[in-house]
Amino acid sequence: MKRKTPFLLPAVLIMSFVLSACAGLLPQDNDPVTGDFGSLYTPQEHQTRTFDALWKNIQDNYIYFDSADMDWDALYTKYTSRIDGGLTDDQFTTLLHELEDELPAGTITYQSREERIETDIGINSSYGGIGAFIGFQAEPIPHIVILAVMEGSPAEKAGIKAHDSLLEIDGTPILLEEGIMAVQRVRGPAGTNVELTIRSPGKAERAVNVTRAQLSSTGRLEAYEIQDTQYGYILIPPIVYEGLVDELIANLRIFTTNKTLKGLILDLRVAGSSRGWPLEELFTMFHDGEIGEFYNRSDQQTATITGQDLFGTQEVPLIILVGENTTGFPEILAGSLQAYERATIIGGTTPGTIETTTTYHLPDGSRVFIATTSFRLPNGGDIGNNGVRPNFQIEAGWDDILPNNDPVLDKAIEVLEAQK
Repeated sequence: MKRKTPFLLPAVLIMSFVLSACAGLLPQDNDPVTGDFGSLYTPQEHQTRTFDALWKNIQDNYIYFDSADMDWDALYTKYTSRIDGGLTDDQFTTLLHELEDELPAGTITYQSREERIETDIGINSSYGGIGAFIGFQAEPIPHIVILAVMEGSPAEKAGIKAHDSLLEIDGTPILLEEGIMAVQRVRGPAGTNVELTIRSPGKAERAVNVTRAQLSSTGRLEAYEIQDTQYGYILIPPIVYEGLVDELIANLRIFTTNKTLKGLILDLRVAGSSRGWPLEELFTMFHDGEIGEFYNRSDQQTATITGQDLFGTQEVPLIILVGENTTGFPEILAGSLQAYERATIIGGTTPGTIETTTTYHLPDGSRVFIATTSFRLPNGGDIGNNGVRPNFQIEAGWDDILPNNDPVLDKAIEVLEAQK
């Protein structure tokens, strides 16, 4: 199975997803009690209590517990035996990260108390960095792909652009084992410098020195009418923001003022499930009726959308562009509209990162994120296992695209032309 990231049910369950996503920011009341009162535990007993709590949450809630090809009893014995043999705190943390690697990638994520605190401190709207949204690609060598650059950011001022590849940070290559977490080496206090090795598509590597700034995470929708056609193009950014849907609607109005829109290309190639992603609003524009089924270990729920036609959105020929950086809610939108033959999908197969994780806090102040909910297409297809498979497969990564040379977009125009 592929790497996974969070998801949950519409209406009531979408609210549950938001609350789950915020759970890590809530005050913790289950940190270890210290002092000379109450029950005292040896380090080994404390580790055993923590592991048993984690294991019970996996048994009770892990969506793939019944279907995964795992000998759960043997796995439990393997890990408890190592705990019984005596471990330091660091060794215990390493052990639980090893457990993550034994399971389908990304479906269970463990954070020690120290890792949790560090993450919570880092989750805010302002941070020190260069102002670029990124993805990770392992081939042909591990590197970071620049998905988008914030307007006015240090990255933009340094000439870094979408589609560029980041190969080294301060002289150290991007490592396969760190993956996208290499971004932590790019971030740092405002006013400090970081030297990056950048390669633009079709060009040689170059060194770029960037001075970090204090930034606020914000995306930017891109929309325009494709020259000499009556086709609209809309790129959804990696991070959504307040007012994005209003901007999208405003551009649809522009596309249809005194003319008929003959086709719409919705580009989700860099879109991921950031908080507040407008899944329901987009479904409403382009579909009416059932969209598929959300399910967990004990229940399933068919989701239904009441469509609303905005400037012809219910009827306009729709092309959706996807790829390896399309994750979560955007995958569900694309997969469902494809299943209902409402949209033609073009690009690369998506990773299938559609599960919602639920946060469980453990006795030693650590926490674990466990995949608890997923989505099933109306035809029974499971995006979580297979990703979204395009109608037209075009092998062109985001870092392969040159100015005015985008084979995925070119194919979309070709398909719209053929549909006339």
